[in-house]
Formats: sequence, C-alpha cells, structure tokens
Amino acid sequence: MKKELLAALALFLLPAAAGAAAGKEDAYLHFVNGMLLERRGEYDQALREYRSTLQLDPRSVFVHKQALNLALRVGKLEEASRWADFVVQADSAAADNWVLYGNVRWAAGDMPGASAAYEKAAALDPEDSEALYQLASLWSSKDPDRSVGYLKRYLELKPDDAAEIEYQMAVLYNVKGRYDEMRRALLRSKEADSFYLQPRYMLANYYEMKSDTAAALGEYTALVPLDSKNVELYDHIGELYASPAVSDLEKAEKYFLEAWGLDKSDPVACFWLSVIAEQRRDYAAAASYLEGSSSLKGDAGLTLRLAYYYTQSGRYPKAIKLLEAAAGKWPSNSEISYFLALGYDDTGKTRKALQLLKTLLAKDPANQDARMQYAVISERVNDIKTAEESFRYLLAKNPGNANVMNYLGYALADRGLKLDEAEVLISSAVALEPDNGAFADSLAWVRFKRGDAAGAKAEIDKALKLIYDDPVVWGHAGDIYAAAGDPRAAWLAWSYARLLDKPDKRGAADARLEALEKKIPASEAAALRRRYLASFLPAGLEFSSFAKLEAKLRGRTVKLDALIRFAPPDGLSITVMGPLMAPLWKLRLNGGAADMDAVELKGIDPAAFNYWAGLIAGELRDWFSGRTLASGEMPDGWKDGCFSGGGKEVCLDEDGTPEEIRPDAESKLVFRPGGYFFRNLYLFPGVMEFKLPGVSLKVTLDGAQMNFGGVNRLALPD
Repeated sequence: MKKELLAALALFLLPAAAGAAAGKEDAYLHFVNGMLLERRGEYDQALREYRSTLQLDPRSVFVHKQALNLALRVGKLEEASRWADFVVQADSAAADNWVLYGNVRWAAGDMPGASAAYEKAAALDPEDSEALYQLASLWSSKDPDRSVGYLKRYLELKPDDAAEIEYQMAVLYNVKGRYDEMRRALLRSKEADSFYLQPRYMLANYYEMKSDTAAALGEYTALVPLDSKNVELYDHIGELYASPAVSDLEKAEKYFLEAWGLDKSDPVACFWLSVIAEQRRDYAAAASYLEGSSSLKGDAGLTLRLAYYYTQSGRYPKAIKLLEAAAGKWPSNSEISYFLALGYDDTGKTRKALQLLKTLLAKDPANQDARMQYAVISERVNDIKTAEESFRYLLAKNPGNANVMNYLGYALADRGLKLDEAEVLISSAVALEPDNGAFADSLAWVRFKRGDAAGAKAEIDKALKLIYDDPVVWGHAGDIYAAAGDPRAAWLAWSYARLLDKPDKRGAADARLEALEKKIPASEAAALRRRYLASFLPAGLEFSSFAKLEAKLRGRTVKLDALIRFAPPDGLSITVMGPLMAPLWKLRLNGGAADMDAVELKGIDPAAFNYWAGLIAGELRDWFSGRTLASGEMPDGWKDGCFSGGGKEVCLDEDGTPEEIRPDAESKLVFRPGGYFFRNLYLFPGVMEFKLPGVSLKVTLDGAQMNFGGVNRLALPD
C-alpha cells in the first residue's frame, strides 16, 4: 500500500500550472480514496472513484492500469477492455502493459489475442517472467507441451520458484501421461522445497497408482510431521496399512487412532477402529467407536453393524432400541426389519419376532432369509405345520438347498414324523455336504428314531469328529450309545453335554445321567469320573497367565500382581510383579527341585514362609500337570462326591468339577478351585484358594491375559 501511494504521489504532484495543480490534487484524492475502498473490498465504490480520477486526469496510464485491474477482477470487461486499449496505445513499449492487455483479452475469451499480447510482452522484455507464466497458463489445457516450454523459460529467469514451477510441469506431464517425467519433476520440486506439500502428495499418489504401496507409505508417513492436523492423511495411511497389499492392522490402528484423536466423529477412523476391535472380539470397544461416527445417523448399514456389536457384547436391549428406531427411520429397509426380528427372538420376544417376519414375507414372499428364520422359529415353538410349509416353499424355490433339506428332515425326525422322507431329505443333504457335522448328526438321529442303532452310531461317531463343542450333538450321542448297549460311553457323552449346555437346560442331562449311573458298576465309577475330568482339565499343557494374588498372613492382607507359568511336564514358576511390571520375587519348581528368592516380611518367619509357599506351589504344579487326578479310587461308590488316592482327596461340586482338594492330613492344606472358565474348551479355575493354619492365599487368573495354545477336540476314548 505504501509503495502504491508513493507512486501515485509521484505521478500526481509533478510541477504544473496552478489550475492544473488543483485538478491534480482532486484527482489524487479520488484515487487514494479508490485505493482505500478497494482494500476494504468495496469494489463498486472504488471503481466510481477511479472513474472520477480519470475524468480529472484522462491521460494517466497508471490510473488506467489500476482501474482496469479492478474492473477485470469484478467482471467489468467492457470497461477493462477500453482502459486496456488506452494503456497499450499510450505506452506500447512497456512489456507489463501488454501483459495487462493479454489478461483482459483472456478474460474476454479471446485466446489468440491474449497469446499475441503475452508474446509481444516477452519480445519487448525477454526477462519478463510474468508474460511467460501467463503464456504457460494460457496453453496448459490446449497444448501442455507448449506450456511446459514456457515454464522452462520462466524457471531460467526465476530459479527460486523451482518448487512451484516443477510442480506445475509435473501436472502437465500427468495430463500427457508422461509419468516418469512427472515423477522426476515432483522429486525436483520436493528437493527445492520439502515443505511444499502439494507435489509431495502428488508423488505419494503416483506411487499408489503404480501399486508401489511401500513407496507410497514412505511418502505419506513423511508428510505426517508437516501436516500433523490432517485427519484425511492419517485415515489414508491407515487404509493403506489395512489394505490387502500390506495387511498390517496394528500399524493401521495407530494412524486411525491419530485421526480419531483429532476428530472423534471422523467416519473413516470410527469405522476402521470398530472393525479392528471386532477382529479382537472386543465388541464393546467396537460399539464405542461406531457410536461417535458422524455417518451413523444417515447410514443404515452402519446402524446394523452397531446393533451387531451391541448383541455380541450382550447389550440386547440397546440393540433392540437401536433397530426399532432404525426401522422407524427406514421403514422400507427389509434388512433392518429382519435383524430386528432376530433381536426379538434372541431376547425371548418370540411372538414379536414371528409377527415381524410374517409382515416382511407379506411384502416380499421371496425373501429367503426371512422365510428361513420364520420356519426355524416356528419349528422351535412346535408349530410344525407352519415350519413345514415354509421349509417346503424354500425347497420348491431351490431344490438343492442342503441346509433346508436338513432342517426339514430333522424337524420331522425329532417328532417321529414321516421318518422315511426325513431320512431321504437328510441323506440328500449329507450327499451334498459330506463333511457337515450338523448333517451327520441329523442322519444319526433319524436312524436312531427308526431303530437303526448301528447306522445311528456310525453317523454320530462321524458327527462328533466334526462337531465336538455342541451339547445337542453330545446329547444325541449319549442316547445312541445307550441304545447300542454302551452305558459308559453314554454317561461320558451326557456328562459332556451337561457341562457344555447352559445351566438352566441341564435337567434333561441330570435325569439321563442318574439312569445311566445305575448301569455302571461302582468299581468303574471313579475311573470313569476321572476320565470325564481329564477330558476338560488342561493337564500337562503349557500356559502362562497374569494373576492377582491376595495373601493373608497373621492378620495382614497383601495384594500383588503375578505371572504364573506352567511348563510340561512339571515345571511351574510364580513371578510376583511390582510397579511397571518389574519382577519382585520368583519361585520356580522343576521336577523335585525348588528355587525360591529370599523374602523378608516383617513379622513373618522366612522358614515358615518358604514352607507354605512351597506347599502351595506344589499343589498348583500337581493340578496343572494332572498329577492330582491321575490316580485314586472313589470310596463307597459315588454318593459322597469324593475320591481319594496318591495322598489326596478330591471332592466334586454339582457340575462334576473339583471344588476341594485335601492333601495328606500332615500338611493341613486345603486347596479350593472354582469359578471355572472355558478356554479353547478346556476348563481353567478362575479362582484358586489355599488355606493353611494362619495363612490363606487366593489366586485369580486373568483369563483375558492368558497365553494358551491348547485346543480341546473332545472325543470319547476308543
């Protein structure tokens, strides 16, 4: 602004006659006022002031140039053209005047006129870089190669502008498909100014286009310190790491968390973080991320995903509420209605589920998912007529649907209906999918219902090798083995079924077990019970787990964190951890050898401490090695729920799992495992309590932080 005012002063306050001087002063005031108004963005008023200036001083090239620039900016092309004509006529030797003239011709759509004006400016002054830049811009869309030529000439005059000019040339090379030249130009731009982001983003995109994901990631990640608030950058890096080309979700999560930290409603970060949490089976975290997404309100698919996370994390009422609201928002979305019906069924609202599915089918009879679910629920509530109609409808539409064949065949067989047809249906399903354990179970069951004990046993044996964690299949196996005259195998099968089933459904298993126990000699009972226990307890399998220790010593309570590790065949270590997981104390058992760190506890005799610590560690070692239950006989049958041997007595709870272990009376130690949890179908005691005179210890295993690779494929002994 100061330079412009000085130039104006120089032009207006030249020596002149008195009258002329007065006119010059008025012209100067109008001009200065026009410049001030232009600076404030009041363009129409500024143009009026420039017009007044030109009326008082019609020969001023400077004022004409200022006025035409503003007229060009606000689209007053007629005035801009008139004033541009005056400028080049008044001073045709000035290169910058021809640049202005070219700008006006370009704005008016006169491309040849604009090009000629810029060329004239360049001829008048070969060092006029603006003329060259305007020529490059003018020809960029019509003749990129010609445009590149002008830019190269410009770069010779302005080497300090290399970053921008190389980038502009890269854009033009890209238009022509000259990608290698584009890459080199981008690298030169990056070298000229590493803080100029546009060419660096373009270079990263080029590598991505060439499927060089590693190079693209190198460029994008290098941009992070320079563009650290760019949510889209973090998202894009995360998506590249999550892509099949890299498939590194751990690194992807790092960048999505950065994006989420900047914007907790960012839909990309929210979605991917929920997917990553889902893969970890942390459905609560998955739901929390998705709840904040800005896309949730308008995306029915995301709503369904969130409802799924709610159900998987046990929040069925919340899932139902969400789906009900979604059904009101998207009433024509059959998928939402379908999943709402499933939600009603999961929460015991069977009648509402059936009604909603019926409504869906009235609108769309060909909806196979809804038809199938309607049939399945109808069968479960014993409306076999409706179920059969729906299953047969589905088979009419798709006669080769093995799943429907099996469902209909099993529904009939389980009720003793149309057993010949039921076996044909199920056999057809098995023929289509011979390795389907559910189909093999159905075939075993229909043969059992028809009195074919040998055929039923052959199929149930096959089913159990394919499905070993289903209480229904084990229940069928129990009935089939009992019918085949093998009460021991039947007892084990029903014991497995009972433990795998929900507690409120164990009544049927109890009745069958009671009947089977009467057929098993008391002399075989203890061995059978130990065999059952050995099937579920992780005896002799390596594991490590974080744990909480709560010790009571002579009235004092101490709470500590620990790491417990069992290494086959009989190695056990307990490491007590301090702040930042630093080891404080360690006990190691390996075969008959024991190694224990020295301990100093006020008021506690070290010898006594070592004695009871060794006893407790020994019991843990014996438990996890399987030694505790490896031998012994149950006295007086089964009535007291205990058996003894090897210097120990083991008492079982009503679930048939150990609840109390008493070593020999001399040690005066009682070991009480409980709070069992399944890990890969093995039962671990979540809480283990030890009691000695004046001393007690409670060990709580952290099932969420356990390293255990064993997989229990339950099977009956040969």
